[in-house]
Amino acid sequence: MTGLAAMLVQACSEGSTTTPGTGSGSSAAGSRPPSADPQVASTFDPSGYVPAAVALSELKKLFNYDKGSSLNAQLTDKRTGDGVILEDITYSDARGNDSLAAYVVSADIPGDALRMPAVVFGTGPDGNRDTLLQEAMAIARTHALVMVPSLPIKPTGDPSADAKVLANAVVAQRRAFDLLIRRSDCDGSRVGYAGHHSGAALGAVLLGLESRITAAVLASGTSRFSRWMVKQKVPADWHAYLDSLARFDAGPYAAAGGKRSVLLQFGKQDTVVPEAERAELTAAVAGAKQRKDYDTGHDLAGFPAATADRAAFLKQALRLQ
Repeated sequence: MTGLAAMLVQACSEGSTTTPGTGSGSSAAGSRPPSADPQVASTFDPSGYVPAAVALSELKKLFNYDKGSSLNAQLTDKRTGDGVILEDITYSDARGNDSLAAYVVSADIPGDALRMPAVVFGTGPDGNRDTLLQEAMAIARTHALVMVPSLPIKPTGDPSADAKVLANAVVAQRRAFDLLIRRSDCDGSRVGYAGHHSGAALGAVLLGLESRITAAVLASGTSRFSRWMVKQKVPADWHAYLDSLARFDAGPYAAAGGKRSVLLQFGKQDTVVPEAERAELTAAVAGAKQRKDYDTGHDLAGFPAATADRAAFLKQALRLQ
């Protein structure tokens, strides 16, 4: 870990939101916790249940927000070193939360500033932005503006509450694009996204909403994020839960056309995302796409070959230096 990143991670460690076993690299994330109701546990099998399809035009309404509302961006810390400028900020999701935490990383370029592409990262379900800080800094050094919001996804088993969390998280990512693109040093014609696990699930939804995205990486993603959600805390009426949360599954969003290129990354030994869901996600993505599989498990945030491929993909697609 480079000096600037190490300093910031240490400074933030006491306030970390990391929950053991819920991060993008945890194999425990795919295990099913026992239900309090033995009868529910005995009949629980989300793999064979497919909720009724909903038209994309209706699904898009879940993510409406006032594009003219203030981002209320507040700078809480700023540091320079290791070839980057690292800003610790808070911003608004336009849905009542005005204190979302995020890093914004940019290249420390002497002289005249360049207009750089925007890249938004999506964390795993623990929302730990420090996990992706090193990668964000590396991308920023190639002359990009990189934002890493902290958006934890912690299922409760309540379909209304969990649906609200997912919808708000997607809007928060859209607001991250708004924030970067409004900067005078941003080239809004070059916009990228790179998401891991739950960040990949949000990224798949963004493919159907954001025509601004020109390049996207979905690492350890799934076509059926609702199934991962329901496994974390099995409700008594898990069918109704899946009916609600399936509205955030990748299929209809990923299938929406657009001028973009997509890199899908998977671990061959991934025990969190079944191969059937990896294949379904790959097939669903419309347009230019490529799939790469690695000899590892679910955690592709810390797998060097996958990290290198993400950097190479974004460099080519966004014309980075």
